[in-house]
Amino acid sequence: MKAKDGDGMLAVCMMLDTPEERESFEAVYQENKNIMYAHAYSILKDVPSAEDAVSDSFVALARNFSRLSLMEPSRLRSYLIITARNAAYKIYNKRKREVSTDEVYSDDNAPADKELHISVENHQLYKELSQMIKRLDPKYGDVVMLKYYCDMKDKDIAVSLDISLENVKVRLYRAKAALKKMLKEGGYCD
Repeated sequence: MKAKDGDGMLAVCMMLDTPEERESFEAVYQENKNIMYAHAYSILKDVPSAEDAVSDSFVALARNFSRLSLMEPSRLRSYLIITARNAAYKIYNKRKREVSTDEVYSDDNAPADKELHISVENHQLYKELSQMIKRLDPKYGDVVMLKYYCDMKDKDIAVSLDISLENVKVRLYRAKAALKKMLKEGGYCD
């Protein structure tokens, strides 16, 4: 985020009406940019795209800052993480649609290297699992994303989502059960 911190956030801050709002926005930005970036990067796997997702999220925040700044910090953090996740998926899906058919392997030129074949299979399973997580109810999907993609501890997830630690554990359990069922239906496990 270093490259965009200066110019990009200065432009976003100019969307705000008062110096107090700008100062408050800057504090929210400094407090949340790293977790948002980590989340976006876990989806996009490249720095510029993850930075774009975070920037888009802060632009959305700035547009509604007078209303959103009234939220409790943990709720605002959850909002920002989810906004960054959605922005990252939007970029990811756009990028996926733009992939040239020349880049896709055909049966005639498929790689013979077994390790590369396994890597492609693992990538396919990863993509399938990501799609399954997106199909989960957001309250379950968000907990899974925070736990396994952002490597957050259960207690930190509870604070970020403003739910009890027990509720985090229940949601993780239910999410895992739902994912296991989807994996079975997809033929990935017994």
